[in-house]
Amino acid sequence: MTELSSRALVPSLAAGPVHLIASDIDGTILSYTHTHSGSVSTRTVDAFQAAQAAGVQVVLVTGRPVRWLKHISQTLGALGTVIASNGAVIYDLAADRLIHESALNAEALFSVKDMIAQIDPQASFAAETLQHLHMEEPFIAGSLFFEEDRRRAAGVTEEDLRLGPLDETLERDGLTDAAQTPGSDVTSAHVTDRVVKLLCKTDTMAPDEFLGRVQEKVGDLLTVTHSAPGISLLELSAPGVNKAAGLARYAASLEIERERVIAFGDMPNDIEMLRWAGTSWAVGSAHPLARTAANHTAASCDEDGVAQVIEKLLTGEL
Repeated sequence: MTELSSRALVPSLAAGPVHLIASDIDGTILSYTHTHSGSVSTRTVDAFQAAQAAGVQVVLVTGRPVRWLKHISQTLGALGTVIASNGAVIYDLAADRLIHESALNAEALFSVKDMIAQIDPQASFAAETLQHLHMEEPFIAGSLFFEEDRRRAAGVTEEDLRLGPLDETLERDGLTDAAQTPGSDVTSAHVTDRVVKLLCKTDTMAPDEFLGRVQEKVGDLLTVTHSAPGISLLELSAPGVNKAAGLARYAASLEIERERVIAFGDMPNDIEMLRWAGTSWAVGSAHPLARTAANHTAASCDEDGVAQVIEKLLTGEL
């Protein structure tokens, strides 16, 4: 078993019992080599199920949309509630019920899209809603959506997809029409679809450079982060929306204090969550910014680092 290291920046596990385990998925409990198959290791499954059996609440907190979570949730022990789309959506999978949604402002979305296009005219875009995935053709190239069999394996149906320029599939022209209609409100959601996450991708600059330039340009309009290692793919949410905000809302609904929450993550979109939780662990394979945000470092994802921590937690070694 790989030795664990830590930095005592916030209260440790010894300060009190853990009531809620919050974990990212990709790169944290699911190796990036198994992202498309969703094959979580047996050791990780056993650890999560043991935690639930011990009375600890478990919630997945991920950048993935809800439609990609049912299989993994069932594998880990039929978790009920998930926090998806980087905190924009809280959803009860067991009841198939939306608990909370933070949609992007329609005008802000298109303004930000235009600004990013000024930074990089080669950037391509996609948009996530609870019902659909809007994608521009250049965005699809090289992704799992490029091949139909891979889309099916990921649980994405043809009915989910809306292919074409976002200005068309989200009917940007409708904003003008709605604005001219007495009593209409275009500030809280989209004309045709409530977007919870805007995505943009480029091949012209490195991920951290792309993130920095876009954050500087549009960070006051939308929350900007990224979660895919080695890919210049950004994820944008409504202002104030991130994994920490979603987790805080969920923990409050269970009357669980942040000091009783332990969080696991690996990428920049986990930073706020890792800082918010009473105890946080970055896996050893994590992005440097995520490791800095966490107050402990576990073994890598491929070494079942999260499972190792949970095992030690349940046996009282931590």
